[in-house]
Amino acid sequence: MLETWLPQFAPWFKPRWPRTRTLTLGQRNIFILPSKTALALLGLIAVLFLLGINFQNALVYGVCFWLFALLIVNLLHTWRNLRGLSITAIHIQPCFAGEKAVLELELACPPKQQKFAIKLAWPEEDAVQVNLLTTQTVRVKLSHSTQQRGHFNPPRLHISTHYPTGLAVAWSYLALEITGLVYPAPAPKHQQPYPTNSRDSTHPSGQTLSGGSSDFGGIRSYQAGDSPKQIHWGQYAKTGKLNTKVFVDYASHDLWLDWANLANSGIEPRLSQLCRQVLDAHQAQQQYGLKLPGLVIPPSKGEAHQARCLQALALFGVEHAQE
Repeated sequence: MLETWLPQFAPWFKPRWPRTRTLTLGQRNIFILPSKTALALLGLIAVLFLLGINFQNALVYGVCFWLFALLIVNLLHTWRNLRGLSITAIHIQPCFAGEKAVLELELACPPKQQKFAIKLAWPEEDAVQVNLLTTQTVRVKLSHSTQQRGHFNPPRLHISTHYPTGLAVAWSYLALEITGLVYPAPAPKHQQPYPTNSRDSTHPSGQTLSGGSSDFGGIRSYQAGDSPKQIHWGQYAKTGKLNTKVFVDYASHDLWLDWANLANSGIEPRLSQLCRQVLDAHQAQQQYGLKLPGLVIPPSKGEAHQARCLQALALFGVEHAQE
């Protein structure tokens, strides 16, 4: 508010609202001004005071002083309604670009105090009004729109109250030292064929690959050129016939979501498509891995694995960017 109207005072305002996780409101960071109704009341008091002077009427003087005293007492009560209030940023829930990030806050007041009609808001965004009557702490949630993936640093939060009569407004700001994650907006479902891996139901590990070296797959008749190391000498001792041991490997069932295999051009469209594939693979309860330039996440599944993959997509290329 004031720092917007009077930018030359910005160096004076900034130390009063440092970026912090917790802020306790006090004399240094609470501002108060009469409301429009209070200004109208001051005009009425001035008129009555002039009438009192003109007619030398003590009763009119008394009414003027009484109304002015009520206005001053109201200013003090409005200021005290914010004083001592502590606001702590708890958590920002991750969201997808274009959705609203939800910020969780905890409000606390000193023992034996009550707070009425405390409003927390962002300009043209979500707002909430809170009362602290029977408990010293309360948690609230506020949402703020997002436009792009990456880190989300919420702007300064406006805290105000008009309690008790609306004749004054006391306000402050909270510059939040907290960061949330904004994932890429997922591409429309089935925009591209969902990646699949070939499977062989004959083995739980995947498709059989002959000529391997891992697992014993049986024996066959000896063929010219077979290595002596693969000859089954035990079988030869029993039957007098040469047989060769056969070894096989198995193709993995793990699904790889690979940046290099996407047909999309451009960073954001590819990240959007990978985001959709991560969501689809998680919904199908399939084990999957993620390959990005400079980063490989091994195959796994579950909520934690999905969060890790989505985080990698959100921070791809912007890990050290500052908003």
